[in-house]
Amino acid sequence: MRLLELLRKSTEYLEAAGIDDALPEAEMLVFYVVNRDRLDAYIENPEIKGADAAKVRRLLLRRLKGEPVQYIIGHIEFLGLTIRVGKGVLIPRPETELLVEAVIRTVKGEALSVDSSGKNSSHITHYALQTFLDICTGSGCIALALAREFPGAEVYGTDLSKEALAYAKKNAQVSSIKNISFRQGSLFEPVKEKRFDIITANPPYIRRDEIETLQREVRDWEPVAALDGGMDGMDFYRAILSSAGSYLNPNGYIFLELGYDQADAVQKIADAEGFREITIINDYAGIGRILKAQT
Repeated sequence: MRLLELLRKSTEYLEAAGIDDALPEAEMLVFYVVNRDRLDAYIENPEIKGADAAKVRRLLLRRLKGEPVQYIIGHIEFLGLTIRVGKGVLIPRPETELLVEAVIRTVKGEALSVDSSGKNSSHITHYALQTFLDICTGSGCIALALAREFPGAEVYGTDLSKEALAYAKKNAQVSSIKNISFRQGSLFEPVKEKRFDIITANPPYIRRDEIETLQREVRDWEPVAALDGGMDGMDFYRAILSSAGSYLNPNGYIFLELGYDQADAVQKIADAEGFREITIINDYAGIGRILKAQT
């Protein structure tokens, strides 16, 4: 059997089971097993070993039981980083990449504004904002992407989950990112002696009574503690925004990922807590997905 035939059969198998995005998921599983990148696989269409075909079938059975494909293969790509994930850690979503991109634009924009040369060079070596904190860091994807983008920065990530932090530390090690420290504890508690120029968070924001309505891949496999935002989904936004001002340097920024219908409510909380220049950044579907605010 050749690779593309195995891919076709795997896709049909997932489609028959009602799996959304059957082709991309089949690609992830098949290419993982045969250790080929997508382009080479389609161009070369190599012969597949019987042992590899059998392994693909075993992984397909795991997927049909609801296990997320990212847990099965053990990683997901996030802004060019390979992020290890598994049971006990939230799988990074594309919306979270938007948050990181918004931070990068802001930091580089600040650097441009103070660039003594007066030139809008894309090769700026000095950034005015140097200290980052990522709360509810989970796999560490946000903190790691920022630490890689700004190697001169001091980056921290905090999380209550020991299991999640184990993945975060492993991800830093695998990507050889050194300018980062992960600490266990609730929100700001592990870094209470520090102040930051940028605070980021993708906190739990699902309403508690909606958790049972989520896709089974999320509901039955991903950690509930990383999903449950309280009765109205706002518990973590209130806790973070009520304290963040004490941990931000003057003119510092906070960036929060938002649930699909939470922009107005979180904006009101930020305004009540004294933040200024509050902006909602939309995702590609036009949904308010990121809150940006300044002290």
